[in-house]
Amino acid sequence: MKFRKIGQISLAAVVSLVLMFGATSCMNDYTVAYVFAVGTQYNQIGSFKESYETGKLTPAPGSPFGSGGTNPIRTFVLSGGRYIYVLNQGAEQITQNTDGTYSHSYTGANVAVYSVGGNGTLAFQASYSSQGSNSIRILPDSTGKYVFILDTYAPVTTDGVSSTLKQDAQHPCQAADGTFYPTGDITAFSIDPNTGRLSIITNQQQEDSNGNQLTYFPVGCAPVDFTATAGFIFTADAGSSSNKDVQTVYPLALNATNGQLTITQNSPLVMGTQRMSAISTAQGANLSGSKYIYILDADSNSGSGEILPFTAGTNGSLQALSTGPVANDSTASNPVSLVVDSKSTYLYVVNAGPTSGIVNPISQITGWTIDPTTGALQHIAGEPFGSGSGVNCIFEDPSNQFIYTTSFNDSQFTGRKLDPKSGSLTLLTRGSTFNTVGNPTWCAVSGRTT
Repeated sequence: MKFRKIGQISLAAVVSLVLMFGATSCMNDYTVAYVFAVGTQYNQIGSFKESYETGKLTPAPGSPFGSGGTNPIRTFVLSGGRYIYVLNQGAEQITQNTDGTYSHSYTGANVAVYSVGGNGTLAFQASYSSQGSNSIRILPDSTGKYVFILDTYAPVTTDGVSSTLKQDAQHPCQAADGTFYPTGDITAFSIDPNTGRLSIITNQQQEDSNGNQLTYFPVGCAPVDFTATAGFIFTADAGSSSNKDVQTVYPLALNATNGQLTITQNSPLVMGTQRMSAISTAQGANLSGSKYIYILDADSNSGSGEILPFTAGTNGSLQALSTGPVANDSTASNPVSLVVDSKSTYLYVVNAGPTSGIVNPISQITGWTIDPTTGALQHIAGEPFGSGSGVNCIFEDPSNQFIYTTSFNDSQFTGRKLDPKSGSLTLLTRGSTFNTVGNPTWCAVSGRTT
């Protein structure tokens, strides 16, 4: 009887410990962030709750939500997490004019604004039109006071009235087929901090032929990407036949008081790249306050692309690091996007690869450590890391534990755990892939969950 009683007491103690540790484990898990993806298959926004403990993504109530337009290609969450902005590129419509030229318009193109509620639910607030055509990028400034949209074509005006894009010889840029087109432009908005709503910023330095202030800021021919730093916006331009397709970076000074953009150089900065696909900025505590700007050249002499690292100098000039360009992994191809971790210790590049299906996907994440003194890049041991099919977007979560990517072809998120000591990325312990909206094109994350 005594042994039986001791056994019962021991069993009860074990059960209590199991329950205690189980409860503790449950108490440690919570929603650390809301994660978003936009997809073009059904014009949707996917909203997900991220588990702090496992990194698992769970759809938010009511997800997916309509994107508010056609062909959503970019999104970001405003600092503070209360509002999310979606760039809908629209569907291109081409018509031939009586004079033989062609006019282009984009139906369903806008910037849609949503408030982020409890549990990651989204509520539509308003939509706004960019001033140019074929909008391809959207981003805020570092303060969250302004939002900028990069348009492939600046607006065409006739007698002071805006019209659809028209390709003819009056424009300065020339395509390979001989047609002419306008330069690109940036449309700038100020953000109401209380409502998230937008107001257009007119260009106070330039006027149209009728003496009216421009409602946009011109950039170079065929822009492909842009990035914002503290005080500057840099636009990567593919160039045109009229300048022998020389690829350049167009620097603009950003006035933090009124959002005005001002040209800082007499001419754009020549990059010597073959096919720029992305430009991004990194700044963090581990970099001693220095700003590093990275350009992806997707078609370098190596065949796998390379990373060109710079620092931002006076008046927006770019100073190449003494280490020079860094070749991407020979097994990777088609680098499309990059991210630097929150401590500015590691840099990761997503490579879409040549695959167009979901069989034998060969998309990859390549990675480097960043020297805190020189900015030099060194390959992370064990990379590249696999990541879905047709990967296009990458980000680090707010808990600084996980790296996520979206992949267009298989419509999935892929999550990996970040080793803070080595930069290595390993698959999550309880499933690493999560279905998202159809054909995701971009992703974003918010650390605000209340």
